[in-house]
Amino acid sequence: MRTEKLTENRILLLQELSKNPYISNKDLINIAGFKDRTYPTIAKRELTRQGYLTENNFEIDYGRLCKNEIDILYAFIVFDCEDEYLQKILRSIRSYRESFSLVEICFSSYLVSFYSDDNKKIREILDYLVDKGIVYSYIIYKRHHKYYWRYPVFIKGNGKQASSIPSFDNLLKDREIPDLNFGKYERRLSLMDLRIIDHFQAGNLNCNLKKIQKYEKEHGNLFSYFKLKKSLRELIKRRIIEKKPYIFPYPAKECYKFVLCLRANTFENTQKIIFNLGEKTRIFEKITYVSSLDNKKKFGFLECVTSPVFFIKLMRNLD
Repeated sequence: MRTEKLTENRILLLQELSKNPYISNKDLINIAGFKDRTYPTIAKRELTRQGYLTENNFEIDYGRLCKNEIDILYAFIVFDCEDEYLQKILRSIRSYRESFSLVEICFSSYLVSFYSDDNKKIREILDYLVDKGIVYSYIIYKRHHKYYWRYPVFIKGNGKQASSIPSFDNLLKDREIPDLNFGKYERRLSLMDLRIIDHFQAGNLNCNLKKIQKYEKEHGNLFSYFKLKKSLRELIKRRIIEKKPYIFPYPAKECYKFVLCLRANTFENTQKIIFNLGEKTRIFEKITYVSSLDNKKKFGFLECVTSPVFFIKLMRNLD
């Protein structure tokens, strides 16, 4: 399904969800002026089916979790073994987070992420895989910042459809840079808090508290639904958990997903480029910073979901 099949009402609904992910269906009706009271529920269900919306997604502020500093490590791994064999090994690493394949040239490659409070240990594991010939080589970066989520613009202020091909002019223009620093640790979390965080960061059971309650009961944790709901409200209030729906510019199966890691001549220019690129266009972006483990090199890091045409033009401009 393409742009012409997105009605004005559905575009308006997506835009309101991007501004306030916690907005109720009642408020959506009041703001958007939907006449049918069941419209938001039906429209969100249909947008999810079509691949435009994944509503139950949450981001964790790792700076607020504990006293120990937590990094997200990204390893660009090049390998020449069976894909399933490497996946099995990676998933056996307790701090494994997720991975996805990159463009293949001579060898297969993955971008793999790990949770880490001991970066040296992760390096030792990857060095071991290199020594055993399972991994050919790797480059590792760390993230100690939040993501800035930028949602696609479907309709511009003049009423025309927004472009999915951003301009590459004025990438170095001055602009306000959002604060992406993690929050500060305040107090110890309960077992119930930690179990909610564990489920929500992985998207388990569609982040449904009733399903989580049932799952935890089966594993020996007798949490009441009322207390789970209260705990979640407190985690949101303290900004440890924040709802961040995925809103895609086109149906997910028609989009091209890629990661861009770049560094300009100064970090200030790096910031300008990554925040100016794709602004006010039909592109979904998650923007953050990564650095080398010794903190000597800092990069802009973008996760983009867009049309294949934009990726091709981007590669040409980078060349």
